[in-house]
Amino acid sequence: MIGPYTRETIENWAADFLHSDAAREFTPDVVQAGGEVLTAFMAAACEARGVEPADIEEADVRGALLEHVARLKLPPALQREAPGLCGAWLAWLEGEGRLGGGRMLGAFTRALRESFAERASGKPKPFTRPGSAINRNDPCPCGSGRKYKKCCMGG
Repeated sequence: MIGPYTRETIENWAADFLHSDAAREFTPDVVQAGGEVLTAFMAAACEARGVEPADIEEADVRGALLEHVARLKLPPALQREAPGLCGAWLAWLEGEGRLGGGRMLGAFTRALRESFAERASGKPKPFTRPGSAINRNDPCPCGSGRKYKKCCMGG
């Protein structure tokens, strides 16, 4: 669990970003509710390994976005923009000298957009077989040259 000082630092960084020119690319609704998402995102990334914000890595960011932020009940507009918002924030933090490697982490976070949308939807991914099904009149896959129904189908 992160300490109160770290949480306060994260909240201040999020507020600074949302009041900066860098947040203008997002709609006012996203900016208004973005503080909760950004704070939850960074707190989860830090708690993954018990590190400070300066020490987070790609695995921490992936887990925070896909496991924690994707489960938050967010308005649809904010849910669509969450990976972009988090990515822009990480890049902004590097530009402000608060987080080393933030631009790379930001690009990585934005690249997780499709995975995030899949997780946030709550619908499981449908299972598909890698190949076609074997029909009873097809040649047996064991290589005997007989039909499947006369060879391995019966067991």
